[in-house]
Amino acid sequence: MQQAMQSPRKLPWIYGILIGLISILFTLFFYVTHWMSDLWTGYFVNTLIFIGVMVAVMHANKAYGGKVSLGRLFLSGLLAAFVAVVMVATANILFQLATEPAGSSVGDIPSEGNRMSEYSEYKRQGYWIFTLTNVFVTNAVLGGLGALLGAVTVKRNQKTTDAR
Repeated sequence: MQQAMQSPRKLPWIYGILIGLISILFTLFFYVTHWMSDLWTGYFVNTLIFIGVMVAVMHANKAYGGKVSLGRLFLSGLLAAFVAVVMVATANILFQLATEPAGSSVGDIPSEGNRMSEYSEYKRQGYWIFTLTNVFVTNAVLGGLGALLGAVTVKRNQKTTDAR
């Protein structure tokens, strides 16, 4: 029985979509449980993207048989990171728009104990700075760093095409 081998050119897309879907599931869970404003949830998704991109680069090197350049591996990781970041950012914006109340129908609901209400004016105003910094910039930087570290790790000896 012959084993089907993945095309190395499709791997970044497959990994990017998988990383994005898993991150979206966690983001949805954090929205449903009202934990989205806690910092650790963003760190969790950031870590998932970082490690997922490194694994994608390692798998791409294996699919190419170890005979691929450092630049090609890095671009493969960047593509996986880009796909995942776009998916997570789009889902995050859609979740926010779906859960945001109409502006005039709900007043400024006060805080509930030590947590700020989801419908607080301060929370709604701070959403876009959160999206720009955490969802776009941090995920993109960590995806790029994961691609670079993954590529450098599997291609330690740059003088040969071997992965020794």
